[in-house]
Amino acid sequence: MEKLLVLIGDIEDSKSVQNRDREALQEILSDELKTINAEYAKGIVSPYTITLGDEFQAVFDRADAVFVQMLKIMSAIHPIGVRFSLAVGDIDTPINTEQAIGMDGPAFHQARRGIELLKENGYLFNIGFKDDNSPELRIINNSLQLLSGEMRGWNKRRLIILHMMKEGYDYKEISESLDISKPAFYKNKDAGMLDVVGELSDNIAEVINQKLI
Repeated sequence: MEKLLVLIGDIEDSKSVQNRDREALQEILSDELKTINAEYAKGIVSPYTITLGDEFQAVFDRADAVFVQMLKIMSAIHPIGVRFSLAVGDIDTPINTEQAIGMDGPAFHQARRGIELLKENGYLFNIGFKDDNSPELRIINNSLQLLSGEMRGWNKRRLIILHMMKEGYDYKEISESLDISKPAFYKNKDAGMLDVVGELSDNIAEVINQKLI
């Protein structure tokens, strides 16, 4: 059976958001997910779908663009936080290519356990592989825990800079898009160690892709 990558996203403390602001948040999230589904259709086998109001999910056959997609979602709803659980495994039901609903299997169960774990430990990212408690996986999740601590202090601009860097934009294009100076760009880049974070996400995506084979 082909292994797939399941993502479940969960907006943090959404119930504390006032009703009017919550409606605006839902609209922003919905628009961003629609945009991502259109721009990154390759690799998405079941599109980003809001499932429970506070949660959304998607299914992929490759992890290449998943991290930049998560960054786009994070920057879109900032300063509201969002946690992400990724899991590689089997899906027992037919794949719904229209909406990421009505599916079940070990990959979804693992992703759900990851969300519950993130609610307990307060981190932003977790990755699970079926029946895998290897040192490799522990190193990956420890790295993501350290990254979570760093990203908690990031502003919206730094998130946008990172996802634009990962999409291949150079500093001139990013600076012009955000209307910031060259020194402001490099200050954010260096303070957030964005080159290292970008390389880390690429390396993790490569490991995930190997698990999908």
